[in-house]
Amino acid sequence: MRYEKPVNVVELLENSHLAKIMKKGLFLNALNQQLQQRIPQQYQGLYQVANLEQDTLYLHVANASVRQALLFEQNTVLALINQDYPEVKKITFNITPNLFA
Repeated sequence: MRYEKPVNVVELLENSHLAKIMKKGLFLNALNQQLQQRIPQQYQGLYQVANLEQDTLYLHVANASVRQALLFEQNTVLALINQDYPEVKKITFNITPNLFA
């Protein structure tokens, strides 16, 4: 221990895997809040952002009815999302029945 070079704790924490996971989580939470304001009122609270990878936005939806309704309006929803995130080219919906249980 005596001969090891000093380590900057702040730099160590900023570059850790946990910090990267936390940053991604905070980003997804902020994205979810933005989408809750943009996507039509009748769907608010019935979906949640799960992930954003490359050109795909993954959304968890409460049930099949919500999924089908959002699929019908997918082009409109995608246009709303592209106002802030032009890199998103498609949306994938996953049904998660216990989303808000």
